[in-house]
Amino acid sequence: MSQAVTLWIPGLLDALRVKEAQASLKDLKLPALQTLLAKADKFAVKPQSFYEQASFLFHQPGCLPIAVTKASAELDEFNPNHFWLSVDPVQMIPDRDTLVLVPGKALQITEQESKALLQKFNAHFAEDKVELIWASSQHWYLSIVQPVDIQTTDIEKLAYQSVNAFYPKGNAAQYWRQLLNETQMLFYTHPVNEARREQGWPEINSVWVWGEGKIEADKLLIRTDASIHSNHAYLQGMANLTQSHYCAEPESYQAWLNQIAGFSDPGNGEIDKHFICLDSVADKLDNLQLDEWLTLLQQLEENWFAPLLQALKRDEIDSLLLDLGQEYRAHLKPSHLNRFWRFKKPLNSL
Repeated sequence: MSQAVTLWIPGLLDALRVKEAQASLKDLKLPALQTLLAKADKFAVKPQSFYEQASFLFHQPGCLPIAVTKASAELDEFNPNHFWLSVDPVQMIPDRDTLVLVPGKALQITEQESKALLQKFNAHFAEDKVELIWASSQHWYLSIVQPVDIQTTDIEKLAYQSVNAFYPKGNAAQYWRQLLNETQMLFYTHPVNEARREQGWPEINSVWVWGEGKIEADKLLIRTDASIHSNHAYLQGMANLTQSHYCAEPESYQAWLNQIAGFSDPGNGEIDKHFICLDSVADKLDNLQLDEWLTLLQQLEENWFAPLLQALKRDEIDSLLLDLGQEYRAHLKPSHLNRFWRFKKPLNSL
């Protein structure tokens, strides 16, 4: 059975990284990747967030709301009919007339610290019936029966940035601004932060509200014929909500083949559309030196690009979409490999 495959490696061939590596890429040989990019049809990519790209690549009518999608993967008790918000612990650092947000992932928050702060928050806001749900040390959720009028900014966009222009907006904005202010006072005197100050560690002195939304049936495309392969909570949640098959991120093309081998079992139905996101690769890109990035490209050539090229040649894949963080996406069918007039180009021309 032929398969349709989407391989997404966010930021791998980012334009700035490629520009910086011009000299090194000039003589680097990755024949499979070069062939795939040379033979493919190319489609321009407009700037999108991770969540917008994920929803688009998985053919959803619009971007699935972030909090509710992630909560469906991270929480044991989850109500898809509620309105959901992420209310994540952060540090706010005063900087002249503004506050700069430091995300929880940079604060090394322990489970004990996270639960202690959440408990204090819930006790303080009990009269408002605002009760946070703990998912992990860095991620908390708020579930509300009825939708509220609030528009927020994703926490990823604000990491290490001023928050002055990005406080929640909408009819409920004043309440949420007050909640943030009260939380800062509440957390400042908490034993967790007193201990952190004594150790010289960054404080966990606020929260950020973001990712609002509710699942709407007319904005959700059910895909029982598809699978998602990723470790990212948003993509796992997307699989849950769209009734798609879910697998962890595979380490290689062969590992992916092993994953889908069981899809032909009776009762699974026909699953022939596969969305693979190598989010563990994307997560480490910012910290890689040039030589490490070049080594990574060579590993991906061996583990992914060369096997994908061979699968196209053998008609085992009849549609391949590559999104590698460039300004375009590359799409191939087996017949595209017959474009003899399209020659491989040096990687520094990317």
